[in-house]
Amino acid sequence: MKMTKTTNFFCLLLLVSSKSSQSFFLPSKTTTIARMTGKRSGSSELFMNKKKKKPTKKKSGGAVGKGFGATAPIASLSSPSPLSMFPYAGSIRPGIQTPQKVVLDSSIAMPDYALDGKPKKKGQILPWIIEVKTPPEIERMRASGRLAREVLDLAGRAVRPGVTTDEIDNIVHGATIKAGAYPSPLNYHNFPKSCCTSLNEVICHGIPDDRELQEGDIINIDITVYLNGYHGDCSEMFYVGENPDDKTKLLLQTTYDSWVSAMKFVRPGNDYNGIGGIIEDHITKFGFSTVRQFCGHGIGSVFHTTPNIHHYRNNENSGKMDVGHTFTIEPMICEGSAKSITWPDDWTATTIDGKRSAQFEHTLLITPDGVEALTGKIETSKLQFWEQDSEVHKGFWLGTSKAAKEREAEINRKVLEG
Repeated sequence: MKMTKTTNFFCLLLLVSSKSSQSFFLPSKTTTIARMTGKRSGSSELFMNKKKKKPTKKKSGGAVGKGFGATAPIASLSSPSPLSMFPYAGSIRPGIQTPQKVVLDSSIAMPDYALDGKPKKKGQILPWIIEVKTPPEIERMRASGRLAREVLDLAGRAVRPGVTTDEIDNIVHGATIKAGAYPSPLNYHNFPKSCCTSLNEVICHGIPDDRELQEGDIINIDITVYLNGYHGDCSEMFYVGENPDDKTKLLLQTTYDSWVSAMKFVRPGNDYNGIGGIIEDHITKFGFSTVRQFCGHGIGSVFHTTPNIHHYRNNENSGKMDVGHTFTIEPMICEGSAKSITWPDDWTATTIDGKRSAQFEHTLLITPDGVEALTGKIETSKLQFWEQDSEVHKGFWLGTSKAAKEREAEINRKVLEG
């Protein structure tokens, strides 16, 4: 996901809960640091930005954020003050966070920001200049994408009433480390957790904490793993409990269908700026809006790079699609206003009116004959109602290339008939 500052970075994460669950910690490979001091081990601060600002309600403007975390004031990661005057828009509030983990296993390749929170390797500066991956790089991208999918499926199976988002984060962290990878969000611009969990009105960048999931919640879990030098990035919605109401079904179904419609557009020679119009045209028919502040992004050895994928109609020169490009499409669709406010934690972005938001994300690879979802679902993935009921594409969507379609048909025969 794209995690954003107002400069040249990218992002996407959200708020959640955190109850300590030591069973998912791997003491032989990780340790933790006390968060209440506001410091990581050593002298680097646990905060993302350096400039302090008064907490104010911030609206998304014309410029699109490009990094992990929109502009926001600095805040301590300790428990929030009950006297806080911040104008929260909905019912979700920040909870108490457990200490930030640090990966110590020297056998795991770590991104260049793992220790100090500062990414050093930069992507392309011009938005229309896009890296073409070599065959060896593509194979590494396939491996990281597959692992991201496996971790996301594992996290999704934990979603149920009473589970905290911090417990989900522990599952994600433990599974990623066990697979020999690094959880990409951890300490990216000082983000304190290993995944993003965005509940209800949270658009993105939700930080796992001690809030328990409740019947009727909707949650986006955003997973990125760094395996052998390459990132794989995906997210999915989950409904907490059983039998969602019609309003919930419509939001999730519309978001999913707009996403799949946009991915079907991807092929060599098409303009990247054509993606947003497909999404916006689909969702506005149902009275929804699409977020402009956050965008999809190129991905590879760099977490966030070109192309910028805007999820609304636009004329930006974002370049042309070509074989070997890898990037994400990840629309954020809202029941009401698509404008956002950012919490004092410097990360959590919610709708300005407190109404709900939904999102899906794949890492995609452009091939000579279409596109493949490198984070596509696998045989053991859960079939969601929006996949089963979709009028855009029934069953799992794995791409439009010949190889992707063959793999998709084989898996869907088992999934849909089972």
